[in-house]
Amino acid sequence: MLTCFQGSTNIVFQKILKFFVKEGSTILDITFGRGLSWKDLKENYKIMKVDKRKLFDDVIQADFNDYLNKKESNSIDCIYFDPPYYFKEKISNFNINDQMLNNEEEVFWTEQEFAEALTTLQTEVPRILKYKGIFIAKIMDGYIGKKYLPLAFELFDIMAKEMEPQGIFVCPIDKKDKIPGLIRINQIYYLVFKNLK
Repeated sequence: MLTCFQGSTNIVFQKILKFFVKEGSTILDITFGRGLSWKDLKENYKIMKVDKRKLFDDVIQADFNDYLNKKESNSIDCIYFDPPYYFKEKISNFNINDQMLNNEEEVFWTEQEFAEALTTLQTEVPRILKYKGIFIAKIMDGYIGKKYLPLAFELFDIMAKEMEPQGIFVCPIDKKDKIPGLIRINQIYYLVFKNLK
């Protein structure tokens, strides 16, 4: 299933969630952040919130790699993964002061952290999810200058080895950043997989 949505990302995500995950299900958001994906949620889900920052009282503060490694098997209906958008290595030469990229609003990670995350997700997500549980990943591809960064495809290829792909949902971005010619993002992908183990 390949579908293109336009609209705010929280609305897009919630449409996808409602289609694949029934109300009342337990959802583990392992990169909760500011919780923007859950804004104005109308459906009734039990949401477990994990993030390395504790921006809200009900957030479990932990690195998601460590948290997943310790989580009990076959215990969750859906796992949601919305990682940082930018690599530290890729923006280190840019002046991000007073731009859309600032240390207060954005969480950056390294290319090594991305590689470690792929290994953790491939191993732990199928173990933790119940049979026919759903994994949803929100991830961007993009360019720096003319170099293309196919992050969504890397994640898809890794997870498709362990789980059954259910859909690729594309959300074009109509907001331009303030660093033209240096960092450009094409679109957001929502990748959906079903656990059949």
